[in-house]
Amino acid sequence: MKKETKAALENLVLTFQKNADAYQAERMKAYMRNMFDFYGLQKAKRAELATPFLKELVASSEENIDEIVKFLWQQPHRECQYVAMEYIMKVHKKWTPETLLLFEYMIEEKSWWDTVDFVASSLVGKLLQKYPKLVMPSVEKWDNENLFWFHRTTLIFQLKYGAKTDQHLLFAQCEKYLSSKEFFMQKAVGWALRQYSKFNPEAVRRFVYARQLSTVSLREAKKYL
Repeated sequence: MKKETKAALENLVLTFQKNADAYQAERMKAYMRNMFDFYGLQKAKRAELATPFLKELVASSEENIDEIVKFLWQQPHRECQYVAMEYIMKVHKKWTPETLLLFEYMIEEKSWWDTVDFVASSLVGKLLQKYPKLVMPSVEKWDNENLFWFHRTTLIFQLKYGAKTDQHLLFAQCEKYLSSKEFFMQKAVGWALRQYSKFNPEAVRRFVYARQLSTVSLREAKKYL
């Protein structure tokens, strides 16, 4: 990593530290079940502080994207992970098939719904649309992972596909995880079905009423039916 880029990242962290709000930090930490530390920066304030640094990082087109993201991901405060996600989205034109490995790192490390859901639906989903040949090998790989956040990814990476959703794959993945006892998996099944029901309600209705869904999954799936 170039020293200028490292300096920009370190100055970003220092800026966040100087603008920390202890009261908000405790509230945000409690909301995330005390799993992560926070600076207490609300979204608008975080954006205001991070914008000049993001512009500098994005402008460094020769830089290693992985190093920038991992530097931010390794910081103890959650706002840094949020900036990493904003950064990687801004450089989407530089994504390659190998970028999927970085997304897997982001899913596996410091896993919680606030990062995994964005990575799955906004990053993984976008990349797999660009490289459709990666879809099935990736889904099969994630199905075999022990971490359920990867399983959740197989359910929600198509959330923004709309009418272009692969219905067969969506229903197959929902079927696979119908019996999961994990709340976040039950929620994901229902969420994926609910989203697709906006475009093909009859198909979702047939799927839902032909199977035994958990209470959580059923409640979510039926929202627009």
